[in-house]
Amino acid sequence: MPQRSLIGPVLVLTLMLLAACGGGGAQTTETPSGGVDRNRLSRELYFYTWSDYIDPALLAQFEAAYGVRVIVDIYDSNEDLIAKLRAGNSGYDLVVPSDYAVSIMAAENLAAPLDKSLLPNLVRLDPDLLNQPFDPDNAISVPYLYGITGIAYNVKSFPAGLDSWSAVFDANAIAAYRGKFSMLDDERETPGAALRYLGHSLNETDPAVLQQVEALLIAQKPYLAAYNSADVNRKLASEEYVLAHAWSGSALQARNGLEGDFAGNPDIRFVIPKEGGMIWMDNLVIVADSPNSYTAHVFINFLLDPAVAAQNVGWTGFLTPNRDALPLLPEDLQVLYAEGFAPDDEVRQRLEWAIRNEQTAVFTDLWTAVKGQ
Repeated sequence: MPQRSLIGPVLVLTLMLLAACGGGGAQTTETPSGGVDRNRLSRELYFYTWSDYIDPALLAQFEAAYGVRVIVDIYDSNEDLIAKLRAGNSGYDLVVPSDYAVSIMAAENLAAPLDKSLLPNLVRLDPDLLNQPFDPDNAISVPYLYGITGIAYNVKSFPAGLDSWSAVFDANAIAAYRGKFSMLDDERETPGAALRYLGHSLNETDPAVLQQVEALLIAQKPYLAAYNSADVNRKLASEEYVLAHAWSGSALQARNGLEGDFAGNPDIRFVIPKEGGMIWMDNLVIVADSPNSYTAHVFINFLLDPAVAAQNVGWTGFLTPNRDALPLLPEDLQVLYAEGFAPDDEVRQRLEWAIRNEQTAVFTDLWTAVKGQ
């Protein structure tokens, strides 16, 4: 995006100047008692997150300001993340679970409690996105990015546009682009899309309905290129895919490209089908056995600075929960949001959050059955 190159250098210069003065990073909201205690900072911080989910320039800026090297590893699903943490001694300090996965981490004592005195930038966040049912009082999690899930498509292949999940489930429709589309590799997202197509809540757990979902997904499977949550953006941009079940930010990355990585494709569009879709939020959570909890808090607070959050969203294309960052977003990004890459009031009425409870555990079995076919 054109304005990335402007925000990044200005911000890094500011951070370096603050560091030289002993302030350290984006500290406009540091505590009066002295801000960051540099003697408590670790040399490295291990960050486990989704692909293409943080502007690499921010890692350099954080290191320039604080002297901490952030090492990033990538996972493709919440289930992979949880499995890694359950095994113990993961080696990671900070992770980015989705809403329902935060609940799992809390229930299984996989997360460290937050010290909010170290997070003065929490006041920057939209209060409507705090205190969600998956973590009341934000005891262990801080909103990072959020988004919506729908259909990304190439307008050259679909000049009349798309408005229904039938585009990925109707056998007559998908036969025409066999091997040219994907569904997310996610036990809640893909069954959830099928449920909405069938006229149900994405949290429906009635066994008879889920049998219909399983049959629908198994019938769809031979037509898929893949279940893919990792590089949908690149495959849409290159036109290897003409259609994809996708997160809004991945679709926007396909449209705009990623600096220094791949070029965007101006023919990519994104829509929430008329039957409805999912809204979700990914969160910053400190791992329970992290030896670098203090440094993780400092990094979280850095990411919550409005200028940092705006730069990050300008690169990732997802939605920011940071209310004070919104006026700083590049104009071209705001235009794309208005085009459909972000929900308006009408679309919000058709969105649902995924609920995680004892009943919804059946989605694990359903997904295992589908993937095993």
